[in-house]
Amino acid sequence: MALIKCSECGNEVSDKAAACPKCGNPINEIESPREATTKTTSSGALAKFIGFMMIVIGMFMAIAGAYGSLGGVLIFIGIVLFIMGRFKDG
Repeated sequence: MALIKCSECGNEVSDKAAACPKCGNPINEIESPREATTKTTSSGALAKFIGFMMIVIGMFMAIAGAYGSLGGVLIFIGIVLFIMGRFKDG
C-alpha cells in the first residue's frame, strides 16, 4: 500500500482507496466490466443477418419451385449481403 496525494485537495490517500476521504475526489477510476463489454450492433452484423435470412428464404423458394427463379436471385443477393457484412465487421 502506497500513499499518494489527492489531485484535488493534496491530502495523502492510499492508492487502493476509491476516493479521497477528505474531499471525495475519485482516486482510481476503474471502468466497470459492464461498460467495457457493452456492444453495439454494427451495420455489418445487420447485413450478415439480412443476407442469411435471404439465403434461407431463397433456398425454401428454390426447393418448393415457387415464383420461378426468384429463389435463386434471393440466394445470390443474400450471399452478396452476407459477404459485405463480413467485410464491414473487419
